[in-house]
Amino acid sequence: MQRQTMEDLRPVKNDAVSRSLAHQIMQRLRTEIIHGKLAPGERLVELDIARRMGTSQGPVREALQMLERDGLVERRAHTATFVAPMSFDDMYELFKIRSWVESYAIRRAAKRITDTDCDMLDGLIADMRHAGLRDDMVALVEHDMAFHRHLCEWSGSPTVVQMWMPLYAQIQRFIAQNHPLHFKRLADIADTHNPIVAALRKRRPAAAARAVREHIMLIWSMMERRNLRTSKAHTCRPKRHASAQS
Repeated sequence: MQRQTMEDLRPVKNDAVSRSLAHQIMQRLRTEIIHGKLAPGERLVELDIARRMGTSQGPVREALQMLERDGLVERRAHTATFVAPMSFDDMYELFKIRSWVESYAIRRAAKRITDTDCDMLDGLIADMRHAGLRDDMVALVEHDMAFHRHLCEWSGSPTVVQMWMPLYAQIQRFIAQNHPLHFKRLADIADTHNPIVAALRKRRPAAAARAVREHIMLIWSMMERRNLRTSKAHTCRPKRHASAQS
């Protein structure tokens, strides 16, 4: 992917205190999949990954199982593991589901949110903007997802969080690989969150829900407009050509 900063591929350390070896490997592979270093359909060979990361196949197998639960890899014929495909139709449905979940969450959060909470959201927007100015898509996506995770957590509903979390990895992956194609400046992604915080500061649940829906579906509107412009350009060219020959 262009315009992103990837972590250096350093050997995984076996003496990590806070994470298991399998979790370290999972996080490394997860980052590579989300940011396009490992492409959809690419086969993941346990032995090759183990050699690259300086470990045995056992932790790699466990890491792949974690990624399968997140929907980032898929196992075929009980033997081969591949990076899961990223269908635009599936992603559209996922984003629609996400918009419903977050709309419900933010309606609840708007009734209980504090000014300090809103300040925290503004801080995350600033972090997104700074990451965008550095062309650091990895950091930008992390701050972006933290922003939306807080909205769900502040709803006060464990059910909402349980519904949102399985969508997390797929949302991250789509944003990381598609938003840079539609925003000339990555920093502009941060500003699309401002209307959400503005509505929350006014404690207006309906306005906040509308703002978050429009924000989540914005990328699809942008893609539709771009496709429409491209379609119009293609349909106009033959007419101009025919007129020139008449």
